[in-house]
Amino acid sequence: MAKIITIAHQKGGVGKSTLALNLAYRFSKDVHTALTDTDPQGSTMQLQDIVTGIDIIDYVSIDSLISGPYDVVFIDTPPYITETILPIFLKSDFVLIPTKAGVPDIMAIRSTIELLKEAQEKKPSLKAAIVLNMVKPRVSITEEAREQLSQYDLPIISEIKDRTSYNNTFLSGGVFSGSDKLAQNEIEQLTKEILNLL
Repeated sequence: MAKIITIAHQKGGVGKSTLALNLAYRFSKDVHTALTDTDPQGSTMQLQDIVTGIDIIDYVSIDSLISGPYDVVFIDTPPYITETILPIFLKSDFVLIPTKAGVPDIMAIRSTIELLKEAQEKKPSLKAAIVLNMVKPRVSITEEAREQLSQYDLPIISEIKDRTSYNNTFLSGGVFSGSDKLAQNEIEQLTKEILNLL
């Protein structure tokens, strides 16, 4: 049975697809890993014929992912809340909520977290965390963001900086195929923290 790791935030532009792809590449070093996207117009699925090294698979149903041949499946979700999100949360083992440190992003995170909390009430074993993504260097707003996010009583794990190597992820095959050691270390650290929570 596959472990399901879902990456969700109702706002677009917070780096869900980039994180999903890089985490899938990292996990694929150790376990049989796949990546899928529940957004019908998602950019992830357009990579099926381009990306090598990981399996990008069509989303049919959550149950087919769980019973499929993979050890871990990452689910990239759309930049809006749909009726499919709660059932996906309920079948997931871990939900990662990436957010930028900006005020609109932190305000928009509320409905995603409310849905997550609803899922956790029904499935107490569901683990989750927030990751600050696309963080600008030396900006005090990051600490303010951490303070605002602390109200949600979820772990805030790692920080992923705003690096050019992430922007090139879709063309390069992820940060592990490049030379940016800082980006690689960030994904390694995020992977460790996810595994510790799982």
